[in-house]
Amino acid sequence: MLAKINKLTAFQVAIILFVLGFAVYFSGLANQFQADDFTQITNAVPVHSITNIKLFFEGGTFYNGQGIAPLSGPYFRPLETIAYSLIYELFGLHVMAYHIVQLLLCIGCATLLYMVFRYSFSVLLALLLAIIFLIHPINSETVFAIPHMVDALFFFFGILAIWLLLRFKSVKSLWLVILCLFLSMLSKETAIVFIAMALLYLFWFNRDRLYWFIGFMVLPVTVYLILRINAIGLIVHTYSAPVDGLSISGRLLTSPSILLFYLTKFIFPWRLVSTYNWVYPAYSFQHVLLPLLIDLAVIGLTIYLAYVVHQKASKEQFFTYLFFAFWAFISLIPYLQIIPLDMTASETWFYLSMAGWLGMIGVILVTFQSRIRPDWLLAVAVILIILFGLRAGLRGLDWRNEYALASTDLAASKEDYGAYEDLANYYLNNGDYAQAKTDALRSIAIFPTYTSYDNLGLTLTYQGNYPGAINAYEKAISYDNNYLIYNNIAQLTLLYGSYNSNRQTLRSLLEKLPDDPVIWMYKALLQDSNGDNADAKISITNAVKYGQVPSFIYDNIMADNSFTILINGAKPINIP
Repeated sequence: MLAKINKLTAFQVAIILFVLGFAVYFSGLANQFQADDFTQITNAVPVHSITNIKLFFEGGTFYNGQGIAPLSGPYFRPLETIAYSLIYELFGLHVMAYHIVQLLLCIGCATLLYMVFRYSFSVLLALLLAIIFLIHPINSETVFAIPHMVDALFFFFGILAIWLLLRFKSVKSLWLVILCLFLSMLSKETAIVFIAMALLYLFWFNRDRLYWFIGFMVLPVTVYLILRINAIGLIVHTYSAPVDGLSISGRLLTSPSILLFYLTKFIFPWRLVSTYNWVYPAYSFQHVLLPLLIDLAVIGLTIYLAYVVHQKASKEQFFTYLFFAFWAFISLIPYLQIIPLDMTASETWFYLSMAGWLGMIGVILVTFQSRIRPDWLLAVAVILIILFGLRAGLRGLDWRNEYALASTDLAASKEDYGAYEDLANYYLNNGDYAQAKTDALRSIAIFPTYTSYDNLGLTLTYQGNYPGAINAYEKAISYDNNYLIYNNIAQLTLLYGSYNSNRQTLRSLLEKLPDDPVIWMYKALLQDSNGDNADAKISITNAVKYGQVPSFIYDNIMADNSFTILINGAKPINIP
């Protein structure tokens, strides 16, 4: 059996990974849009046409009511937006299409990683390591969460660049490597790690092409920096998580627990959460010194194993071990909060580093292969694959909707304010306003954000507490000028306040978002409800110009008819 496995072709391995990938992850293929999907895909007007591709290079990744204009936000990832736009052009808002494309990308990543491993390991060992990479539960979020398609994209092009370096030895082939690295950079800024790995590989194994590579790389890096600075700036701080508010010393005190988190989840991937937001800004033995000592022990073990490999294996295997060790550790440096990020830790941030750790494990197994029976290795690997596969598949059920994910996250992480935000939104949509208010306040108590205050504002609107709702929206704006907040404030003009003050409110909102069709629609409704049909016709025409509005509203205003609307299905408003 082992002999047959070692005779598998790359195509046969790809088929195996394809079948395993769908067998493990089919549980999440029909999961709903949620969280960032709405601001990156479903409500993102520019994304709905690939003809807007130029705009994708001129802003961030989030829609903020700008109409047909560059997206906003702190991330410059145009290839991610292009991918969403292409899927939308082909399949519309069929969520399964997004999940299938994402799964295929992850299978492609595992296949390319196998092809890289084959330069150092047997077919059997390379295949087992690639399978573990594909189905490891900590990587399941990269498959199930559509916003993390970006992690699969940048890894796919980055690992393809590494494989091209290994496969071809000519200087001309470097242009393909450079192209892949450029695409990886356009997917996610962490692609800089792949550039570092390419430099290290050429320095150790193929120095003749090193200076050519450096020279060729200057142009794409320069172009990337120019595009990024023009779109969002060089470095953007989001201040959207507790770790953002810490000083550098507080973040450094938290870093040991972050490194230990990834090492622990790699070995024991059980209590998984979509976001992690713990912080340890003050010294303590349990949260700072103990994690630091364990981290140092792991680093010490890594160095000791390097010595063992140097003594027992070939020089090439020794440098291969060092290459993967460098890969494993340098991939984690961007996520140790030296520069504050939008959460303390994320399972998807280990995606790149895991490939390095698996490579190290592969070299160690090769070094001690004389002491390891291949059938035992296969038996242990099969057990791990079954356990990891079952856990990853079950994780897909957690991602089926926002309520299921938030409930699961809170069971494992009580400080997850984002989960309370999602629960508040769920209860809002299902008419349980008391519980929605409770969860919105819980979220605010842990860490206030515009989303939690926006949820509170909506809840108070439903409960008829309009002054409280206005206060909540004002606090929401102090955290982020999100267009949804302005839309909700515009909605309040039909429910509360004098005509003159509401006109002024809508005027000020349109100064901030002149192309927002929802604000124009509410302005038309306010004008028409106060007998100003001529101006209402102008406003509703602008609303249709900038986006879609319910046809019955447009038709009735243009025909000067009386009609009734429901504000979020809660209160009837008569338009005379």
